[in-house]
Amino acid sequence: MTLAIIEDKRVPLAMKEIACFITPHGFGHATRMTAILEALQSKIPDLHPHLFTTVPESLFAETLKDFSYHPLQCDIGLVQKNGLVADLEQTISRLQEFLPFQDALVRELVGKIGGCRLVLCDIAGLGIAVAREAGIVSVLIENFTWDWIYQAYLPQHPGLLAAIDYLKSQYQGADIHIQSEPVCARSSAHLLCSPIFRRIRRQRSDVRNDLGCQNRRVILISMGGGDIELPFISRLSTVPDTFFILASQQQSTTLGANVLLLSRHSSYYHPDLINAADLVICKSGYSTVAECYQAGVPLITVGRTTFPESAVLERFTTTAMNSQSLSQEYFLSAGWLPVLDQLCSGQRLSPASINGADTVASYLFPILSANEHPSGQGPAL
Repeated sequence: MTLAIIEDKRVPLAMKEIACFITPHGFGHATRMTAILEALQSKIPDLHPHLFTTVPESLFAETLKDFSYHPLQCDIGLVQKNGLVADLEQTISRLQEFLPFQDALVRELVGKIGGCRLVLCDIAGLGIAVAREAGIVSVLIENFTWDWIYQAYLPQHPGLLAAIDYLKSQYQGADIHIQSEPVCARSSAHLLCSPIFRRIRRQRSDVRNDLGCQNRRVILISMGGGDIELPFISRLSTVPDTFFILASQQQSTTLGANVLLLSRHSSYYHPDLINAADLVICKSGYSTVAECYQAGVPLITVGRTTFPESAVLERFTTTAMNSQSLSQEYFLSAGWLPVLDQLCSGQRLSPASINGADTVASYLFPILSANEHPSGQGPAL
C-alpha cells in the first residue's frame, strides 16, 4: 500500500483522514472529541484523525488506537491559576498576542491538512479559519463558545471585547454547527445531541475488585486536569467505612487503608472509575458530568461561581441527574465530611440510553463515506 509521510508518521493514503482542532482548556473538550472519534472509527475503521492541540497525547491514546498527534497551541481559552480559578488579566494578554490568527500559521496548517475530508473543531476557532483557507468542510462542536464565555466577564474586563468580536466571526464561519447538551446558548445549529461521553469498558464489580475496596462505600473525587490543592486529604482516614479515590493526582499512592490517590497516568479508565463509585464529587466540568450521566451514579458538583458554564451544568445535573452542589469553600474545608451519610443518600439512576457521540457519528458518516473530498461549500443540510 502506498504511504504518505506526515510529521514522521506513516499513514496509508487509502485511509480517510480528518483534522481535529481541540482547545487545551481542561480535558473536557478533548474527551468529548475522543468519544466522537471512537464512534466514527466504529463506523469507518480506516478513519485516521490528525489531532492538533496541546492536550497530552496520552489522554487520546487511552481510547483511540489510530491517530496522529500534532502539538499545537491552537487556542487560549482561559488561563487558569488552578483548576477552579481563572486569571482574566493573563487571559487578555495571551489573547492579544494570539489574535487575529497569523496568516503564516494558517498557511502552514493548510499544508498539513491537505488530505483531510473534514475539520472538526471543539471550540478552537483556528481550525475553522484553516479549513476555510483549505477549502475543506469545517464542523464546530460545542456546548459553549469562547465569545459566550468572555461576554460574561466583559463588564469587569473590557479588554475582552476584541477577542469576543473576532472569535464570534470565526465560529459563524463554520460549515456545520453541532451543539451537545447541556447547551449554554442555544442557536440554530444543524444538530443538537444529548451529552457526549467516553464509553464504560469494564464491569463495575471487576473494577471494585481491582481497587480492593471490599464492600465499602466508594467515593470518587475528580477535579479534572488542573492542579488543585486538596487540604482535607489527611482527614479522609477518619471515615474508615468509606473508600476514597482521588483522581488526577501527581502520583499514585495509598494513604492508610481507605484513601487511594491515582495519577493522571493511572491505568484506570476514568469512565470505569465513575461507574465503580457510589458517589462522585467533582468540579462542574463537562466531561465528568457527562460520564456520570452515562453511569447514572449520584453526583455532587463543586461550583465555579465565576465561570459561566458552571451554572448551566449545575442546572442540568440538578434536573436530569438528581445531584447536589457544594461551594468551593465548603468543599475545600471538608465541611461535608460530617454529613457524608446525607450526601450519599441519592439513588443511582438508570444509565443513559443514548450517547451523543453516536448521534454525531451518524450525522457525519455520509460526508466521510463519500468517494470524493467534500468542498468548502459544505454538504446539503
